[in-house]
Amino acid sequence: MGKTSMIFRRRRDSPSPGLDWDEDGPWRSRTDVSTRETIDFDGRTYFCRRRRSPGGSFTVVFGTPIDRGRSRGFLFRDGELEWTTPLELPVLALVGDQGTVLVLEGGSQDGLDGRLRVFDRKGSSLLTRSYDSNVADADLSADGRVAAVQTQRPDTTTYLFDLSNDGREATHSTDWADPRYVRLVSEDDSWYAYLGESLEKKPLYALRTDGTLAWESRRFRTRKPLSERIRSRMAEL
Repeated sequence: MGKTSMIFRRRRDSPSPGLDWDEDGPWRSRTDVSTRETIDFDGRTYFCRRRRSPGGSFTVVFGTPIDRGRSRGFLFRDGELEWTTPLELPVLALVGDQGTVLVLEGGSQDGLDGRLRVFDRKGSSLLTRSYDSNVADADLSADGRVAAVQTQRPDTTTYLFDLSNDGREATHSTDWADPRYVRLVSEDDSWYAYLGESLEKKPLYALRTDGTLAWESRRFRTRKPLSERIRSRMAEL
Protein backbone atom coordinates (compact mmCIF):
# COMPACT_ATOMS: atom_id res chain seq x y z
CA MET A 1 0.00 0.00 0.00
CA GLY A 2 1.48 3.39 -1.02
CA LYS A 3 1.85 6.50 1.09
CA THR A 4 -1.01 8.27 -0.68
CA SER A 5 -3.46 5.53 0.38
CA MET A 6 -2.22 5.70 3.96
CA ILE A 7 -3.18 9.38 4.22
CA PHE A 8 -6.87 8.53 4.32
CA ARG A 9 -6.70 5.52 6.66
CA ARG A 10 -6.46 7.41 9.95
CA ARG A 11 -9.88 7.59 11.58
CA ARG A 12 -9.04 7.94 15.27
CA ASP A 13 -7.18 10.65 17.11
CA SER A 14 -3.54 9.93 17.86
CA PRO A 15 -2.57 9.98 21.58
CA SER A 16 -2.68 13.52 22.95
CA PRO A 17 0.42 14.33 25.06
CA GLY A 18 -0.43 14.75 28.73
CA LEU A 19 -4.19 14.71 28.14
CA ASP A 20 -6.64 11.81 28.51
CA TRP A 21 -9.94 13.42 27.60
CA ASP A 22 -11.98 10.49 28.88
CA GLU A 23 -10.54 11.14 32.35
CA ASP A 24 -9.62 14.84 32.21
CA GLY A 25 -12.60 16.22 30.29
CA PRO A 26 -14.77 18.14 30.06
CA TRP A 27 -13.01 21.34 31.00
CA ARG A 28 -14.52 23.45 33.77
CA SER A 29 -15.20 27.13 33.28
CA ARG A 30 -13.06 29.64 35.16
CA THR A 31 -16.02 30.73 37.27
CA ASP A 32 -16.72 27.14 38.31
CA VAL A 33 -13.28 26.79 39.89
CA SER A 34 -13.28 30.13 41.68
CA THR A 35 -15.27 31.37 44.66
CA ARG A 36 -16.68 34.74 45.68
CA GLU A 37 -15.89 36.59 48.88
CA THR A 38 -15.50 40.10 50.30
CA ILE A 39 -12.22 41.58 51.51
CA ASP A 40 -11.79 44.67 53.68
CA PHE A 41 -8.68 46.66 52.78
CA ASP A 42 -7.65 50.23 53.55
CA GLY A 43 -11.12 51.18 54.75
CA ARG A 44 -12.95 49.76 51.73
CA THR A 45 -14.84 46.51 51.12
CA TYR A 46 -14.03 44.67 47.87
CA PHE A 47 -16.36 42.16 46.24
CA CYS A 48 -13.91 39.58 44.90
CA ARG A 49 -13.23 36.32 43.11
CA ARG A 50 -10.81 33.89 44.72
CA ARG A 51 -8.63 31.20 43.11
CA ARG A 52 -6.13 28.86 44.79
CA SER A 53 -2.88 27.53 43.36
CA PRO A 54 -2.87 23.84 42.35
CA GLY A 55 -0.93 22.93 45.51
CA GLY A 56 -3.09 25.14 47.71
CA SER A 57 -0.41 27.31 49.35
CA PHE A 58 -1.18 30.50 47.43
CA THR A 59 -4.47 32.27 46.81
CA VAL A 60 -5.04 35.09 44.33
CA VAL A 61 -8.03 37.38 44.83
CA PHE A 62 -9.28 40.24 42.66
CA GLY A 63 -12.26 42.52 42.89
CA THR A 64 -13.86 45.94 42.90
CA PRO A 65 -14.96 48.11 45.87
CA ILE A 66 -18.63 47.77 46.67
CA ASP A 67 -18.89 51.58 46.64
CA ARG A 68 -17.20 51.61 43.19
CA GLY A 69 -13.71 52.68 42.33
CA ARG A 70 -10.53 51.07 41.04
CA SER A 71 -10.18 47.29 41.23
CA ARG A 72 -7.42 45.60 43.17
CA GLY A 73 -5.61 42.26 43.25
CA PHE A 74 -4.29 40.43 46.32
CA LEU A 75 -1.93 37.51 46.79
CA PHE A 76 -2.10 35.44 49.97
CA ARG A 77 0.23 32.68 51.11
CA ASP A 78 -1.13 30.35 53.79
CA GLY A 79 -3.69 33.02 54.68
CA GLU A 80 -1.19 35.88 55.02
CA LEU A 81 -1.21 38.82 52.61
CA GLU A 82 1.92 38.87 50.43
CA TRP A 83 1.10 41.89 48.27
CA THR A 84 -1.69 43.89 46.67
CA THR A 85 -1.82 46.10 43.57
CA PRO A 86 -4.40 48.19 41.68
CA LEU A 87 -5.88 46.61 38.52
CA GLU A 88 -7.88 47.88 35.55
CA LEU A 89 -11.10 45.91 34.90
CA PRO A 90 -9.70 42.46 35.82
CA VAL A 91 -11.58 39.49 34.37
CA LEU A 92 -9.33 36.58 35.36
CA ALA A 93 -6.52 35.85 37.82
CA LEU A 94 -4.53 32.62 38.22
CA VAL A 95 -1.68 31.65 40.54
CA GLY A 96 0.98 28.92 40.29
CA ASP A 97 2.57 26.85 43.01
CA GLN A 98 5.58 29.20 43.21
CA GLY A 99 3.41 32.27 43.69
CA THR A 100 3.52 33.50 40.08
CA VAL A 101 0.32 35.41 39.30
CA LEU A 102 -1.36 35.92 35.90
CA VAL A 103 -4.01 38.62 35.51
CA LEU A 104 -6.15 39.42 32.50
CA GLU A 105 -7.52 42.94 32.34
CA GLY A 106 -10.50 43.54 30.09
CA GLY A 107 -9.54 46.97 28.82
CA SER A 108 -12.26 49.48 27.94
CA GLN A 109 -15.83 48.24 28.20
CA ASP A 110 -16.77 49.23 24.64
CA GLY A 111 -13.47 48.61 22.83
CA LEU A 112 -11.46 45.76 21.33
CA ASP A 113 -8.57 45.60 23.75
CA GLY A 114 -7.19 43.68 26.70
CA ARG A 115 -4.03 43.31 28.71
CA LEU A 116 -1.99 40.48 30.22
CA ARG A 117 -0.01 41.10 33.40
CA VAL A 118 2.24 38.60 35.20
CA PHE A 119 3.75 39.13 38.67
CA ASP A 120 6.23 37.17 40.74
CA ARG A 121 5.49 36.09 44.32
CA LYS A 122 6.80 39.43 45.65
CA GLY A 123 4.50 41.46 43.41
CA SER A 124 7.17 42.58 40.95
CA SER A 125 6.07 42.75 37.31
CA LEU A 126 7.41 39.94 35.11
CA LEU A 127 5.45 40.65 31.95
CA THR A 128 2.90 43.07 30.48
CA ARG A 129 1.31 42.73 27.05
CA SER A 130 -1.54 44.70 25.47
CA TYR A 131 -3.78 43.47 22.64
CA ASP A 132 -5.93 45.13 20.00
CA SER A 133 -8.54 42.40 20.47
CA ASN A 134 -10.51 41.11 23.42
CA VAL A 135 -8.90 38.18 25.18
CA ALA A 136 -10.93 34.96 25.11
CA ASP A 137 -8.97 32.94 27.68
CA ALA A 138 -5.60 32.46 29.35
CA ASP A 139 -3.78 29.90 31.45
CA LEU A 140 -0.74 29.62 33.69
CA SER A 141 1.21 26.41 34.18
CA ALA A 142 1.18 24.95 37.67
CA ASP A 143 4.92 25.58 38.05
CA GLY A 144 4.60 29.17 36.82
CA ARG A 145 6.97 28.62 33.88
CA VAL A 146 4.53 29.10 31.01
CA ALA A 147 1.66 31.50 30.31
CA ALA A 148 -0.79 31.20 27.42
CA VAL A 149 -3.26 33.74 26.01
CA GLN A 150 -5.94 33.26 23.33
CA THR A 151 -7.33 36.38 21.68
CA GLN A 152 -10.65 36.77 19.89
CA ARG A 153 -11.33 38.19 16.45
CA PRO A 154 -9.93 40.03 14.61
CA ASP A 155 -6.58 38.85 16.05
CA THR A 156 -7.48 35.19 16.84
CA THR A 157 -3.94 34.30 17.90
CA THR A 158 -2.44 32.09 20.59
CA TYR A 159 0.40 33.72 22.54
CA LEU A 160 2.79 31.54 24.56
CA PHE A 161 5.28 32.99 27.05
CA ASP A 162 8.29 31.23 28.58
CA LEU A 163 8.38 32.98 31.96
CA SER A 164 11.56 31.11 32.90
CA ASN A 165 13.32 32.74 29.93
CA ASP A 166 12.51 36.46 30.32
CA GLY A 167 9.03 35.99 28.89
CA ARG A 168 10.20 34.72 25.50
CA GLU A 169 7.15 34.85 23.24
CA ALA A 170 5.85 32.47 20.56
CA THR A 171 2.64 32.84 18.56
CA HIS A 172 0.35 30.63 16.51
CA SER A 173 -2.75 31.22 14.41
CA THR A 174 -4.80 29.06 12.06
CA ASP A 175 -7.33 29.62 9.29
CA TRP A 176 -9.33 26.51 10.23
CA ALA A 177 -10.45 27.14 13.80
CA ASP A 178 -11.61 29.89 16.12
CA PRO A 179 -10.46 28.64 19.53
CA ARG A 180 -12.04 30.16 22.61
CA TYR A 181 -10.33 28.19 25.36
CA VAL A 182 -6.72 27.35 26.20
CA ARG A 183 -5.43 24.95 28.85
CA LEU A 184 -1.82 24.06 29.67
CA VAL A 185 -1.03 20.38 30.25
CA SER A 186 2.32 18.80 31.12
CA GLU A 187 4.00 15.55 30.11
CA ASP A 188 7.61 14.57 30.87
CA ASP A 189 8.50 18.10 32.04
CA SER A 190 7.17 19.63 28.80
CA TRP A 191 4.12 21.87 28.57
CA TYR A 192 1.47 21.80 25.84
CA ALA A 193 -1.23 24.38 25.15
CA TYR A 194 -4.52 22.72 24.17
CA LEU A 195 -6.95 24.86 22.18
CA GLY A 196 -10.68 24.27 21.87
CA GLU A 197 -13.93 25.93 20.81
CA SER A 198 -16.01 24.32 23.56
CA LEU A 199 -15.55 23.31 27.18
CA GLU A 200 -17.57 20.17 26.54
CA LYS A 201 -15.72 18.81 23.50
CA LYS A 202 -12.22 17.44 23.14
CA PRO A 203 -9.72 20.14 22.13
CA LEU A 204 -9.01 20.69 18.46
CA TYR A 205 -5.22 20.79 18.64
CA ALA A 206 -2.21 21.34 20.91
CA LEU A 207 0.89 23.52 20.63
CA ARG A 208 4.39 23.21 22.01
CA THR A 209 5.67 26.23 23.90
CA ASP A 210 7.59 27.33 20.80
CA GLY A 211 4.27 27.71 18.94
CA THR A 212 4.62 24.64 16.72
CA LEU A 213 1.82 22.09 16.34
CA ALA A 214 2.22 19.12 18.69
CA TRP A 215 -1.09 17.31 18.16
CA GLU A 216 -4.28 17.68 16.15
CA SER A 217 -7.65 15.98 16.41
CA ARG A 218 -9.40 14.35 13.49
CA ARG A 219 -12.09 17.07 13.71
CA PHE A 220 -9.42 19.72 13.15
CA ARG A 221 -7.74 17.83 10.29
CA THR A 222 -10.99 17.46 8.37
CA ARG A 223 -11.46 21.24 8.35
CA LYS A 224 -8.31 21.73 6.32
CA PRO A 225 -8.30 21.86 2.52
CA LEU A 226 -7.34 18.55 0.94
CA SER A 227 -3.99 19.90 -0.25
CA GLU A 228 -3.05 20.96 3.29
CA ARG A 229 -4.21 17.64 4.74
CA ILE A 230 -2.03 15.73 2.30
CA ARG A 231 0.96 17.99 2.98
CA SER A 232 0.73 17.68 6.77
CA ARG A 233 0.08 13.93 6.65
CA MET A 234 3.03 13.32 4.30
CA ALA A 235 5.25 15.20 6.73
CA GLU A 236 4.39 12.64 9.43
CA LEU A 237 5.24 9.59 7.32
